[in-house]
Amino acid sequence: MRPRDLFLSAALVAIAWTPSLSQSNAQSTLRFGVIGGANLATLTRSGSESPSNRTGFAVGLMAVFPVSPSLAIQPELMFTMKGAHWNSNSATAKVDYFELPVLARFAVPGFGRVKPFVYGGPAFAYRASCSYDAISHVPGGLEMRESRLTCDSLAAIGQRASPGVHYSHTDVDGIVGGGLAFGVGGRTMTVGVRYDVGFVRFLSDADSKNRVLSFMGTLEWPFRK
Repeated sequence: MRPRDLFLSAALVAIAWTPSLSQSNAQSTLRFGVIGGANLATLTRSGSESPSNRTGFAVGLMAVFPVSPSLAIQPELMFTMKGAHWNSNSATAKVDYFELPVLARFAVPGFGRVKPFVYGGPAFAYRASCSYDAISHVPGGLEMRESRLTCDSLAAIGQRASPGVHYSHTDVDGIVGGGLAFGVGGRTMTVGVRYDVGFVRFLSDADSKNRVLSFMGTLEWPFRK
């Protein structure tokens, strides 16, 4: 099944399951929900200039499978925007992924109705799109020119000088984060922050890897048979 078809199927499942339970039961019940937020993405330095952030978003579906009162497994299916921006030549690497994080989520006890939590775990990403956008000055005037090249086109150009160079289609990440969970009408809402570290070189002949700081929120529906 293609990532797009898997994403749509999971979306229909999450929309179908929308029962409402008390907050005390919801925290220890299987839950399905939606997740989304803002990304500040960059790549590790691969040349003379360290890139700055590309601002994007992440959105997807998630589930929470309780293992104990304080531990749950949280798988997600995400569309997430990564890449980087270079100020010197007004160039932006726009790299978007379908990503599957599998996180261990630990609730911190003893804080009343607001429940702090931390989580961490691996994520597996498949590249959905990749391009480089640049803005350049037209000689002799003030006119600006915009250009776009796909990563595959750039790789083909680069292979003339360096055979075998390529942009990776996949990534393996490590994610750590935390936030606050609280009840809203029998459902669970969370707000939090996470840091995503990629371990696979984005460009095969350079040590450039994904780094993303994300500000995330979820809305989770308890599932009742």
